[in-house]
Amino acid sequence: MNTTIKEVARLAGVSTATVSRVFNKTGSVEEQTRARVQTAAEELRYVPNPIGRSLSRQRTEVIGLLLPDLFGEFFSEVIRGADETAQRYGYHLLLSSSHSSRQEIAAALKTMHGRVDALVIMSPHIDAQTLNANLPHNHPVILLNCQVDDTSFDSLNIDNYHGAYDMVGHLIEHGHRRIAIITGTPNNLDAEERLRGYRDAMAQAG
Repeated sequence: MNTTIKEVARLAGVSTATVSRVFNKTGSVEEQTRARVQTAAEELRYVPNPIGRSLSRQRTEVIGLLLPDLFGEFFSEVIRGADETAQRYGYHLLLSSSHSSRQEIAAALKTMHGRVDALVIMSPHIDAQTLNANLPHNHPVILLNCQVDDTSFDSLNIDNYHGAYDMVGHLIEHGHRRIAIITGTPNNLDAEERLRGYRDAMAQAG
């Protein structure tokens, strides 16, 4: 059976509020009292309940990261960068993948509700209706390379169209004429935008 905060308080000879202040690092507690609480907690092998702490502090110190998949070098780099930044600010990541399914996106959003302070979402199939139906109002969200017809969501997008357009233009400027493009998977927004940029650059050059 798990040790409770009341047992720690009893052994340390302090109130439960004092124990709470020690572990939540809120309010002022004398150093001698803090040491006594920590010694009692170690003796009883007390571990604070993260859910209880998040309720009392109204934050979880966790950021949710929803990706289309967790496999592959690209997604590994996204996860690594997000994790390094989160840890720098004292946060942890809660990861999930949607496998490009609206049903799985909705399920992931519902599961993360109440467990994360903010969300980073990368999904080619996310839409404003799914977000609004499964997220609390004003919940902090950043959309990563998503096309959502709702300006109330902050987003960071890769300009695939102009990237491909400029690359093809660079090759044409160097005298190349037979220029091929290897596209991505069908119905992939990034691949479609790159193909559109390629075709426009080729057409403009005649």
